[in-house]
Amino acid sequence: MKNKILKIAGYCLFFLCCLVFFLLQGFPVEMVGALLQNRARAAGFKLSYEEIDTLFPNGLEFDTLRLQHPRQEGGSYSLRLDSASARLSLLSLLGGHKSLSFQVDLLGGSLTGAFDTRQQGWHLQATLAGLRLDKIAFWKELLGQQLKGELGGEVELDWNPRQVKDGSGRIQLQLLGGKIGQGKIYGINLPWVDLGKTQLNLEIKKGKAEIKIFKVQSDDLEGGLDGYLLLQQLLANSSIHCRLRFKPAGELMEKIRKQIPPEFHAMLDRELNRARGSDGFYRYSIFGRIFSGRPTFRPLRQ
Repeated sequence: MKNKILKIAGYCLFFLCCLVFFLLQGFPVEMVGALLQNRARAAGFKLSYEEIDTLFPNGLEFDTLRLQHPRQEGGSYSLRLDSASARLSLLSLLGGHKSLSFQVDLLGGSLTGAFDTRQQGWHLQATLAGLRLDKIAFWKELLGQQLKGELGGEVELDWNPRQVKDGSGRIQLQLLGGKIGQGKIYGINLPWVDLGKTQLNLEIKKGKAEIKIFKVQSDDLEGGLDGYLLLQQLLANSSIHCRLRFKPAGELMEKIRKQIPPEFHAMLDRELNRARGSDGFYRYSIFGRIFSGRPTFRPLRQ
């Protein structure tokens, strides 16, 4: 009886070893990588990576991923991910959908969460922590200015790629130690502007991401943003339709004025006064595609 039990245990151990060997050596990781690249291409992006490997017992691990999107004027926007890992929930397969938990190291911080695929699309829940915006190289092409600070927050999305209006969710972000500047406005170099603590809350429904909260409060600037982002099936074609208001501190305006000769001060004041209200706030409309083009800024009549 004892020998029979040992024999059964031996067979079970041998089977388990064979299973582990298959998971580690026989899993079609390159096929999974190609599938992810096809999904990214369908969304208008290019995904590449240096290495992909299995992660015991039910996961994958990527090393040095790069996500790119072409610009209309040539070149591309690029985002590098130092490493990423994802684990498949085997129990979720019994329920008819696939559930992945993931962890990504990027921009000096981390992105963790879960991704579920369903019959009508997918669900994403993620937490961002300590993402350094100065490590993103395309801010100047996108905004005309450089951007600094550490980004954190939470994202929850239900998305159907075939029916954008069915999408829903929320995005809550906080930027700590934010700064913007080192670009040109009306031909004038903008010095670094302290953004302090910046808060952004978006609510997504019926194909729109409505801005519920966007506020900036610092010694240099007070400002806000209201409006919405119009989402598209190809996310890279999404557009912004917003109104921006901001009130710079007197010291900041003096720094700007010192960069131009005195004879041009009247011209600067005349241009800025097109957007300046009686309350001291400047107001602009922002509209246009975000990634496939560059948004347009226009002064609002006061």
